[in-house]
Amino acid sequence: MDEVVSQTEAPRRFNTAIISSFALGALLLAGLGIYSIVAFSVASRVQEMAIRIALGSQRSHILRLVLVSGLRLAALGCVLGLAGALAAANLLRTFLFGVSPFDPAVLAIAAVAVFALALAAAAVRGRRAAAVDPIEALPGE
Repeated sequence: MDEVVSQTEAPRRFNTAIISSFALGALLLAGLGIYSIVAFSVASRVQEMAIRIALGSQRSHILRLVLVSGLRLAALGCVLGLAGALAAANLLRTFLFGVSPFDPAVLAIAAVAVFALALAAAAVRGRRAAAVDPIEALPGE
């Protein structure tokens, strides 16, 4: 009997494994995307940050500037992502077992995960931006 039940559940387990691997890949791509956007944003503003440091700005203010910028992008991404998830809920309904496509706990966990990724990416780039040496970052003329 165990073998019969196992054979009937095999397609569901396979689908679950495939969907889980795609979800993990999507999470990895989201993290890399957030990191690259924050890195590009910081790299394009290195001279501005070097001038701020040269004029006496605290390095913690530079870090906060980068963190706020990264979290704004994450908030926009979460809003768009949640709107997309709600729009695609009917398509996903057939793949979900024991959970509603509008489950607030799942949506909240997804939003918190994106915010955590964005915070980590912004913190890494923010620390590098705060450690910039104004003499090296500003071109001499």
